[in-house]
Amino acid sequence: MKTRNNKELIQYMPFLLPTLILNLLIVLFPSISTILLSLFEWSGFGKIKFVGIKNFISIFSDNLVISAILHNIIWTIIFLTIPVILGLTVAELLRRTKWEFLQPFYFFPVILPTVVVCFIWGFIYNPVYGLAKYLGIAILGNPSTALYGLAFANIWAWWGFLGAVFYSAVQSISKELYESASLDGASGWQQFRYITLPQIAPTLVFMEIMTIIWSFQVFDWVWLTTQGGPAGSTELLATLLYKKAFSLYKVGEAAADGVLISMFGFLSVGLYFYLSKRGIEV
Repeated sequence: MKTRNNKELIQYMPFLLPTLILNLLIVLFPSISTILLSLFEWSGFGKIKFVGIKNFISIFSDNLVISAILHNIIWTIIFLTIPVILGLTVAELLRRTKWEFLQPFYFFPVILPTVVVCFIWGFIYNPVYGLAKYLGIAILGNPSTALYGLAFANIWAWWGFLGAVFYSAVQSISKELYESASLDGASGWQQFRYITLPQIAPTLVFMEIMTIIWSFQVFDWVWLTTQGGPAGSTELLATLLYKKAFSLYKVGEAAADGVLISMFGFLSVGLYFYLSKRGIEV
């Protein structure tokens, strides 16, 4: 049996090798390089100096980094709740009504390029000629509202994707379960709570874990609109990393920030495997 498996591996190796090489070049090599660079002090040019964990000490004693982490956490909490609730709601409504013709409408923002969406919401939030002038507040110009304004725009372009994913998962649930529940007098909420949620729990948990990972990698939404302003109120780890690497020329610290972002991803993946082993229940 072992010999057979080895022969099959050799047989498939020509097909696996290109993918393996590609992953080594675009995933493993940059990852190792980032970890190594985080241990050095380098401007991107000239000499490179080994400093050990100094860069990590520097970023954890930097108020800008602490503030960026806090903003990332706020962003994550927002996206773990509001778009997920919207996605679950539309999935359940589509299941009950069968109005599948509505799917293109709520999915349309998902297919729009981020640049286009940022332009649209930049116009909406403009305090001079946009709709925001009727609110009497410069949403992206106010430190207390800028982060939430960006998050709202991102939710508008994101929740439809979750709705499509959840509805796809709902469609795999046996219709007999809902029919039996209806005959037993179960309400719509009870059907959602005791049939829909438990059945799509693996999909729900997976999307929540991916949301955590994506939330700590957010860059384009901020960079295309506020670039971390005003007064650092929308600064995230990814935008801070970019500024350190390409504006301040602190490549070592930028690499340390990248390692920090990766750690949040590793923790999320570890949480997913932990939940998978224990069995995902709602």
